[in-house]
Amino acid sequence: MRHVLLAAMLALSFAGLQACQVKPLYSSQTGVTSSLASVGIKEVNDRVAQELRNQLIFLYSGGKGEPVKPDYTLNIAVAGTASAALREELTDGITAQRYSATVTFTLLDNRTKKVIGSGKRTVVTFYDQTTQEFANRRALRDAENRAAHQLAEIVRADTASMISQQGTI
Repeated sequence: MRHVLLAAMLALSFAGLQACQVKPLYSSQTGVTSSLASVGIKEVNDRVAQELRNQLIFLYSGGKGEPVKPDYTLNIAVAGTASAALREELTDGITAQRYSATVTFTLLDNRTKKVIGSGKRTVVTFYDQTTQEFANRRALRDAENRAAHQLAEIVRADTASMISQQGTI
């Protein structure tokens, strides 16, 4: 009797799982990849924001560039700060630094003129600071670039999800 009940419960759970459909977000069947290729990104006036914008254009289009008449428009704003990660007396002159970057973004449907979604994401990158000024500037710039690339991956996933959900609602 116990085996029959267990088998019945197992059969019911499998029947329930058959109703679930999981589709890859970037699958050609979902159309999200082609929709991402139709996202235009507003101009920015900051170096880190421009690095983020360039990376997003590449990720959205697969290297083909910006769309001429985008179906969607993405507005981005980036703020970043550098700060010490360790106390200097513990590091013998080499200090670990932290660069924190935050992007705030809004995705707009150009046909309906409605906001599809928005978000705010933060990443932290680390770099070493020494007594050499040029090396310090270059290390900070590299940390900013890494942060912009990490944010681009996150924003791409978020906007893909927003576009995917818009198609199912």
